[in-house]
Amino acid sequence: MTSKTPSIISTVLTVILLLLIGTLGMFLTMVMLNGFSGSQGGPALTTTFVCNGIGVILSAIISWRMTRWLIERFNWNKALAVATSVLAGVVFGLGLSFVSIFIGVAVADILWNAR
Repeated sequence: MTSKTPSIISTVLTVILLLLIGTLGMFLTMVMLNGFSGSQGGPALTTTFVCNGIGVILSAIISWRMTRWLIERFNWNKALAVATSVLAGVVFGLGLSFVSIFIGVAVADILWNAR
């Protein structure tokens, strides 16, 4: 039984959902950085963007491997394995997205205090 196609589907769905969530997170970061100058806000947004990118990549890997694992090891239905993997990947990525927002704001605060 092959699990390549469901793994690709779960990875693509996870990445698309996390890109939407990451876009919302970037807007939230911009709102939180209201009042900081460009010399503090630029590196903070860059840090948030890089952390979100790393989170999307890690979540995609988790979704890919979890789908394969559920199908091959436990002989799950493919649709159920994809849904479970996408949910797990999105929850993991959402947590990393919130952490990246706070890291970005912390970078801006550190740069503001260093001047």
